[in-house]
Amino acid sequence: MRDDIRAVVWDMGGILYETPFEALGQVEEQHGWAKGVLPRGPFSKEGDAEYRKCSTGELSESRYWADYQEASRARGYPINLKTEIDWTDRVRPEVMTTIETLGKRYSQATLSNDSSEWLGVGWWESWPYAHLFEQVIDVVTLGFRKPDPRTYLTVAERLALEPSQCLFVDDMEVNIKGGEAVGMPGLFFDHTRVRESCDRLLDLLL
Repeated sequence: MRDDIRAVVWDMGGILYETPFEALGQVEEQHGWAKGVLPRGPFSKEGDAEYRKCSTGELSESRYWADYQEASRARGYPINLKTEIDWTDRVRPEVMTTIETLGKRYSQATLSNDSSEWLGVGWWESWPYAHLFEQVIDVVTLGFRKPDPRTYLTVAERLALEPSQCLFVDDMEVNIKGGEAVGMPGLFFDHTRVRESCDRLLDLLL
């Protein structure tokens, strides 16, 4: 695969940025709540069957987080994660280092479904990491979302490459399969094992 790939296409939430689960300690502290009162989803020992449905495409992440917040409110812990989490310090340093390393050999792009929900519409206009990518694409500017085949074809076209020349990195299996359906190979990024996921990507491409 290494000889065929010319570009790496990155999902953002859960990969470049931490998941909301990883910011829950900050939210609990802000409210003065005991540590651990907010469930940690896939980062908990028992896992999270509902969140797993997001990866398989049975449930949207937006619906998951709406349900999560409603359940938390019903338990006496009202939260609004989209306004309470400061994302400026939630970038994963291991991933950014990996991006900088790969940038010496490959073109790179972002392809995100939900960043506007967390970072605000128009986030790309002042995003401090835009210089690391040839294309920064939020699906709100396209009118269709992953795993719609058009999302992958669009990013490949904007990179002036064939889908088969782009490696797509995402933490949702349904989105990986969407890329593979149009000939774009994928690498599943396990956001509970960030260092391992980065190492697998580097081993594959370098």
